[in-house]
Amino acid sequence: MMEKIAILLVTFGTSVNQATAAFKKLEDKVRAVFPAIELRWAYTAKSIRGALAQKGILIDSPITALAKLQDEGYTRVVVQSVHILPGQEFYDLVNVVENMSHLQGTAGKQFQSKIGKFGFHQLSLGAPLLYHLVDYQMIVKYLKDLVPADPQHALVLVGHGSDHHSFSAYGCLNDMLRQTYQNVMLGTIEGYPSIDDVKADLVKKDYKQITLVPFMNIAGDHALNDLAGDEQDSWQNELAENYQVTTLLKGMLEYDYIAEIYINHIRQAYDKLLN
Repeated sequence: MMEKIAILLVTFGTSVNQATAAFKKLEDKVRAVFPAIELRWAYTAKSIRGALAQKGILIDSPITALAKLQDEGYTRVVVQSVHILPGQEFYDLVNVVENMSHLQGTAGKQFQSKIGKFGFHQLSLGAPLLYHLVDYQMIVKYLKDLVPADPQHALVLVGHGSDHHSFSAYGCLNDMLRQTYQNVMLGTIEGYPSIDDVKADLVKKDYKQITLVPFMNIAGDHALNDLAGDEQDSWQNELAENYQVTTLLKGMLEYDYIAEIYINHIRQAYDKLLN
């Protein structure tokens, strides 16, 4: 019997309708590369799943999505993390995949079920965006198209941030960006580098203009409010006290080269799936 294979894309999620277009763009690209493979989504954020459910939009958790795939007879599944860095959300997903991998039948005399009847033959987990050194190098290279030609115009990427030990990924990427470009830096809403760190870097040079770009997969709630919101403490308003500020509300998944990094990770996980 031919085995059934699926890809499960797992992300934090969003309740901002217009932001889901970025997810759809990634989905379309994945379908183009794996046209014959079943594709599903799961959201890790319970609060977002709950808010969407009240609107009649049902999105599964990773555990529920995998259970449904197993019940439908899928035997091999790529679980692809659609997260920026390997933080708590990713390691929670690691635990889900590891535990679901252990759900197998027995071949003993007392219980005659075949291995895999109550579980998968193989689960393979795809890495988030910032995982391998080459991921960082590709991002630094491809962001060149966003870098202003005017040396007095700075590009400031703004990530969500994290209190997980993986927050160092932001500092690493920031260092690589600053070594490559003269007018590019990265900050985070929650954590390091903070907006104060960004301000300290900005005053070292004679910048007149700033373009803020969310270093987030989607331009969701954080981008709309923390970056470009009307509140005085939004990044746009705080920086506008000293600079001419423009905010580009476009999630990273809307850039083809970022989607390609995720697809590369799916390819790597898919190859392991068949071994």
